[in-house]
Amino acid sequence: MDANVSYGFKDNISNAVSSRDIFEDQFIAANLNIGKLWVPYTGKSVVPGGHLGTENFNDTYGLDRYSYGALLTYIQRLGLGAYTPRLGIGFSADKRDFQTNSRDGWLYRTNIGLEKRFLPQLHAKLELTAERRAADASKAVPYSDLAPGDVFNQSNNELAASMDYTLENNSVISVRYFYRDGEVDASTNPGSEFFGFSKAIAKDFQLCDSCGQYAVYLIDASSHSFMLDWNWALGKDTSISANYERRVANANGGITYTGNSFIVQLDRRL
Repeated sequence: MDANVSYGFKDNISNAVSSRDIFEDQFIAANLNIGKLWVPYTGKSVVPGGHLGTENFNDTYGLDRYSYGALLTYIQRLGLGAYTPRLGIGFSADKRDFQTNSRDGWLYRTNIGLEKRFLPQLHAKLELTAERRAADASKAVPYSDLAPGDVFNQSNNELAASMDYTLENNSVISVRYFYRDGEVDASTNPGSEFFGFSKAIAKDFQLCDSCGQYAVYLIDASSHSFMLDWNWALGKDTSISANYERRVANANGGITYTGNSFIVQLDRRL
């Protein structure tokens, strides 16, 4: 069992392009993760688990959420020894309850990953994930009669590659890359660049004090994310980390938007 608390900052909450639509905010998140390792045979492991979480923004309205869910992971060692690769297959289902009902729903993720330790200090992982977000379309309010309002039912695929290196002081530096392709929601003032390329449009009401009556668009997009993480051990069961992420997304119609986030997180094994 482990728990974490984090404080973060995002500079493009709404996935917008125009400066009039972009706004930033700080948030606090907390998570409790429960898992039990079961080893039926040598080299084979099964980990069932559960999750409770919450995320609360400082100024943004509608994105605060609570979540709970379950996961199941199977791990197969591909040989013997400390440097043997490990193959992992996992499935998770997470129920998310937002401050605005139109975003409520389930998040399903299925992944397969291969990881290997090359040196005592060096570890790498490659992972593929299929993601499905399911929301109740009847809770979304269409922006007009000319387009459907089902903006929060989404499908995505993701490729992730990471490398971790342990320094002499036992801190760990991680470099990660994510490529994500599929559907995303973007909230802006009405009549944004996304209008001509959106698959659905709904009302998003007031996301922030200066937002007005935003519209949320469902669009196809691919994104590249680069992440740098530095983790320090504070004791046997406690650590703190600082994380920076840069994301560049390309949507239909040659539209590009960017986002940066910074997170400080405290982890504790219970």
